[in-house]
Formats: sequence, structure tokens, C-alpha cells
Amino acid sequence: MKHLINMFKKSMTGTMLVLFAFSLLSCSQYQIADSPQIKKNRTWIIMPLDNHSSQPLASEKVEVILSAMLYSLGVDAQMYPKIVATDLVSILDKESRKLKANDWLITQEATYVISGSVNEWHYKSGLDGEPAVGITLELIDKISKMTLWKATGSRSGWGRESLTGAGQIVIEELIDGLEIPEKND
Repeated sequence: MKHLINMFKKSMTGTMLVLFAFSLLSCSQYQIADSPQIKKNRTWIIMPLDNHSSQPLASEKVEVILSAMLYSLGVDAQMYPKIVATDLVSILDKESRKLKANDWLITQEATYVISGSVNEWHYKSGLDGEPAVGITLELIDKISKMTLWKATGSRSGWGRESLTGAGQIVIEELIDGLEIPEKND
């Protein structure tokens, strides 16, 4: 009997060490402000996010994921019109894209505007190549220009996890901080 108890203790110690090691492998950090009640049936617009990552088009990827995740909450957010770029300079000119989107935004009747930045969007180097994601979002009242809510989050995923999957987890955690009632006017 004593032998079984010792085996159980060793087994529990090993299990706890493994769980602790796994918790260290996938690290995430979030700072999410409380939001006022947000009305999902109002007009929402997603503006171009700033891309501070080393990956080209990372912000565009995050915008599309954000749009889909908001839609799953019942929010049909409009995206700024995409610019049809015909040359490399147009593709890489971030300011041109933002200026054209801001000009378009002025003509839109909207309640909420989402902006923000992609701070990290890549695979780490090494054996497993874990995904690393960092995103900041901001919700602005278009009329008053007041910031209603801000959130930032980062995550380093598992070795076999996709970059998009890690990004979805971060975005989901962030928008979970928005207080969007099921029914509102």
C-alpha cells in the first residue's frame, strides 16, 4: 500500500510540473478597459489599423478577422473601401490608405469607429516557431470623437498553433471587453 501511495505522489508531482511548464509556454497579457453599453444595431466602421509589425499586410488580416468576429456577435461592421493598388508604391504607402479611408469616413453616417494597431504578428524563430501576436483596439464615437473603449493584448502561442489562430484568440479576448447587450435599440 505504501508503495502505491509513493507512486501516486510522484505521479502528481510530475503532472503538476508538466502543467506548470505548459502554462509557461503559452503566455498572454491583456489590458482591457470597461466599456459603456454599446449598441450593436448602430453603424460600425472598421478603419485601417496601423501596422507596426514586421509583416506586410498584417493589419489587413487583423481587420478581416475583427470584422468576422464582430459579425458573430451580431455587429455588421463596415470596412473602409479597399484601394485598388496598381503599383508597389501604392501598396506600401500606409498614409495614402489612411487618408483615403478618413476622407471616406467623413461621408459616412456612423455611430462607432474602430481603429487601432497591430504591434506584433509573426512566428518566433526557433525549433517550434511559436506564433506571437500583439493587437491594440480602440472604439470611438464618430460624432463626439470621444474614445469609448480601448484594449490591448498580446499572446505567444503553442509551437504548432497557427498565427491566425493566435490572432483570433487575442481579438476574441479584446472584444469580449465590449459590453454589447443581446437586445438593444
